[in-house]
Amino acid sequence: MWLLEDSATEAQATQAALAATCDVTVFSDGAMLVESLGFKPLPDVLVLDRETPGLTGLEVCGFVRSTPATARLPVLLLTSHQRPEDVVEGLGAGANEYVFKPFRPQELVARVLGLAHWSWQQRQRDAQVTVELGSTRQQLSDEQARRTLAESTLAEVRAAELRAWNSEQRFRLAARATQDAIWEWNPQTDTLEWSSGGQDLLGPLDSPHVPRQDWWRGHIHPDDLDAVQRGFLEALGGGGDVWRSSYRFRDVHGAWRDVEEHALIVRDGDARVVQVVGALRDVTARKQWETQTRQRADFERQLIGIVSHDLRTPLASVLLSVSLLERTSLDEAQEKRVRRIRASAERAARMIRDLLNFTEVRHGRLALHLQDTDFHVLVDAAIEEAAPPGRAILRSRSGDGVGRWDMDRLSQVAGNLLANALAYGDPAAPIQVRTHGEQGDVVLEVHNGGAPIPPDLLPRLFEPLERGAPHQGNRSERSIGLGLFIVRQVVHAHGGTVSVTSLPEAGTTFTVRLPKQPPAAPPVPPPG
Repeated sequence: MWLLEDSATEAQATQAALAATCDVTVFSDGAMLVESLGFKPLPDVLVLDRETPGLTGLEVCGFVRSTPATARLPVLLLTSHQRPEDVVEGLGAGANEYVFKPFRPQELVARVLGLAHWSWQQRQRDAQVTVELGSTRQQLSDEQARRTLAESTLAEVRAAELRAWNSEQRFRLAARATQDAIWEWNPQTDTLEWSSGGQDLLGPLDSPHVPRQDWWRGHIHPDDLDAVQRGFLEALGGGGDVWRSSYRFRDVHGAWRDVEEHALIVRDGDARVVQVVGALRDVTARKQWETQTRQRADFERQLIGIVSHDLRTPLASVLLSVSLLERTSLDEAQEKRVRRIRASAERAARMIRDLLNFTEVRHGRLALHLQDTDFHVLVDAAIEEAAPPGRAILRSRSGDGVGRWDMDRLSQVAGNLLANALAYGDPAAPIQVRTHGEQGDVVLEVHNGGAPIPPDLLPRLFEPLERGAPHQGNRSERSIGLGLFIVRQVVHAHGGTVSVTSLPEAGTTFTVRLPKQPPAAPPVPPPG
């Protein structure tokens, strides 16, 4: 209990009256008592003298009631003022009890103890309310958590049901959209359940559930049945997750069709088969097309090979005869005719060579015979062989040109690029041929002036049977459109690259870049 009393005598008398039942702390100044409320434990009861110097007991009582932390603290006013209006004022300020001076000690003790007991009851009720409120909040929180968990679980179940429904819908739509016949094998019953797909193969089914072995015996060709069954059982027992098979299948009309089957095997944690889902596809048309394509390719290869081989013998005789004629005395008109015969025969020989190379590339047999050589010297020889009289060819070379290549193939590359420049370039502008050796590569550039290559032709310029725009020469000088295709194939076989730039103001430049040491394994040929 705290006592506010400025009179030392009255404070001592009050303290003596209450000492037997209370611990009394005396304050002689109201301001000091108010300050102590902020940092000391609150007392059970405040006993305040109504009139004190400075901050009066009545003012202290008003402050206590206006502060949330002390608003319920019991207050007893001690005063010598006994007028009714004074009592009303004290009670209006918030006092719980009013004792007049001089007081009887027993009355004061009784009133103070009554206030202390009331204060204790209030704290007990507050504590109980706090516990009950906490318990209620916990129950509400637990209930909310259970409700949230239930709602979350319900949402997951609904989402799973929706995913399952969507998955089933996708499966049904996919089965309807595809020509494949979709099936599922049940390991417990050894039965197949067929979907609605593959109507041309299966036709209408009395029941989608059929015994597997009986079904296979009735639909798989007898010569293929053992292999199909053996492969299926090996796939199930092998621990894999895929089974594939190709065989002849009896369709709904009794005709044999070529089919392919692809199945996915689902296993549990112990590697036991729990589900197999597969698709049966009719590939009869594709097989027929592949057979026809293969036969056509074989015929093409044989025809080109026979024609090219058989043409070289008469061409060799023609060139030999031309060589003999050139050694005899001929007049100017006869020499002109002999030169024309040689040019035509050499052009035919180049066309035959291109056809043979084209056949080799198409069937993956472009073999390289590598040897150490000087790329500069190789290009010089190609220029000397291909350069026609009256056409200017500017030659430049730099760097180390020694590497390991197929000399004949690269001579053909340089010759084809030079022939292309001579055929399509401006006859009045010189052809520029440059070779440059770098650290690990050599570079060949062949440049000609004249009209640029049409932009729509550039992307397919290296495809077979493609030609540039018409040029100034006559039809006898035109190629069959395989020269640049063969250039790309030979360069790629050496692990190199070939590119072209063509602009009206800059002319056309073909650039070949080759490694000095080709790769150990031949690269995959480019398309075409």
